[in-house]
Amino acid sequence: MGDQPRRIYEFGRFRLDATERVLFRDREPVALTPKAIDTLIVLVENSGHVVEKDELMTAIWPDTFVGEDSLTRNVSLLRRVLSDEGSDPQYIETLPRRGYRFATGVKHLEDDEEVIVRRRGRVRIITEEESDEPRPLLAAQRLGLPEAARPLAVLPFKLLGVDAADEYLSIGIADALITKLSNIRRIVVRPTSAVIRYDGVNPDVRMIGQRLRVESVLEGSIQKLGDRIRVTVQLVSVEEGAPQWAAQFDEKFTDIFQIEDGVSEQVVAALTSKLSGEESRLLTKRYTADFEAHQSYLKGRYFWNKRTPDGLDKAVECFEQAIARDPGYALAYAGLADCYNMSGFWVYLPPNEAFPRAAAAANKALKLDNSLSEAHASLAWATLHYDWDRATSETEYKLAIELNPGYLTAHQWYALFLMQEARFDEAFRELTRAEEIDPLSLAVSFNLGLLLLFRKRYDEAIEQLQRTLDLDPNYFIARNFLALSYWFKSMPDECLAEYQRCVDCSPASLPALGLGFALTGRNAEARAVLDELEDGVSHAYVSPTSLAQIYLNLGEKNRALECLERACEERDPWSLWNKVNPVFEPLHSDRRFQNLLARLGLGF
Repeated sequence: MGDQPRRIYEFGRFRLDATERVLFRDREPVALTPKAIDTLIVLVENSGHVVEKDELMTAIWPDTFVGEDSLTRNVSLLRRVLSDEGSDPQYIETLPRRGYRFATGVKHLEDDEEVIVRRRGRVRIITEEESDEPRPLLAAQRLGLPEAARPLAVLPFKLLGVDAADEYLSIGIADALITKLSNIRRIVVRPTSAVIRYDGVNPDVRMIGQRLRVESVLEGSIQKLGDRIRVTVQLVSVEEGAPQWAAQFDEKFTDIFQIEDGVSEQVVAALTSKLSGEESRLLTKRYTADFEAHQSYLKGRYFWNKRTPDGLDKAVECFEQAIARDPGYALAYAGLADCYNMSGFWVYLPPNEAFPRAAAAANKALKLDNSLSEAHASLAWATLHYDWDRATSETEYKLAIELNPGYLTAHQWYALFLMQEARFDEAFRELTRAEEIDPLSLAVSFNLGLLLLFRKRYDEAIEQLQRTLDLDPNYFIARNFLALSYWFKSMPDECLAEYQRCVDCSPASLPALGLGFALTGRNAEARAVLDELEDGVSHAYVSPTSLAQIYLNLGEKNRALECLERACEERDPWSLWNKVNPVFEPLHSDRRFQNLLARLGLGF
């Protein structure tokens, strides 16, 4: 980057571009997971030396605790790719109980004549003469954004001497700035979900920028002094590793609006040319003039981003406080809709209670401000899950994306909608766009794996879901569908082991373990799980669709169909996946199952 030489290495038939993080075999790109390429880079750059396991794991997963099995899986994948799986490996040598060594000679090349350009997940080689486009332009074109849109990350703010009661400011102000800057189409802002993992850590800004694939990173600190607040910010160039500008704002705490406006305006001035009148209006738009309402909203977003039952409950309380202070606060209603949608989907609340509340809040937000992309997406989700009105839902998703092409959630949720209807090519396009907005999104990575599973591309599904778990080994929903992928790949032992790991990650995965027992012929264990799930005491709500999967694989077809009927009555969100869920393929010819799909708007 900049004046630094690119890190390019050759060994045997392979060339590793460590700067672009791509491996080539005979000049053809090789598909590798992000963590596998990280592992290879560390080994190659320490060629001839033993790299201890702890050292490797710290380098590859600096912010996450993982077990050695993740490292072993990466090395196994690399050996397959390098054709290095024999008893006398040529490239990667294992030192028992210690670590690994890259054993072959490596040639370090100087700046190479080739540049790598990514296009829709594939890689091709072009010469410097061909490459007259900056890389950000490629993503901008696919997202429907103006040319030369600038990718930016806003990190959570560091808190200096701030009371625990004000800890929400770290995420809250960052989220507010992300919302403001997302209105400028010449800037692609990474969503809050992409940066929240860096809350409370001392970040290497340049490294984070490279991981998030952005040109610039905004970082700052917050200090409260009595009734005043001091915010110090700097915009850092990822390529140069140096600030583009820095500023300090000292205001009364009640004037926090001016700080948010001032920071946003300076970021935009540094990254783009003159704004249009509409962009200037949106940048300084204030959804409320009430300081207390705004503070409650920021707290709501802070708790919402925790994505836990307790966090969602607290977020609802904060959004309701904001609305009580200012009944015209459209963003607060949109936040409330988001909370109820997630509570219904993860069944923290009964779905037939949560989704109507979400729809009511989203409709209120849009009545106050019809330009809110977030509210249109929330209305689409609630309408789909409660009313099964797929036409209205699709219209709302498209409108959300039109209003804000950089809104990740709209692309992601619309992709799920399309998958349910087996519109897989369209779903892939939306997920590709979402991945460009947040390259490290757990949800998007998981959804890509889900799509591959539904398309019966099991090897690729397994690889993609393992890639998701490299990002977060405790992401139990990915483990759930990795287990199912193993089953359809005829790997029953791996299937059951993965279902058991699901329960280790989350007790809510018990229905998945019941399915694993039923699939692998351990019927007594499967029935024991059913007994616990249906005792009416141990679990607040159990998805009838999950029960149907277990009964079907125990040979109780009628009981399975009864559960699917109940799932429709209760608006179980998982019933919307019945058409593409491969577990239910044995029911496709059954008239009762076909009638249920028709009720859901998902007929064959």
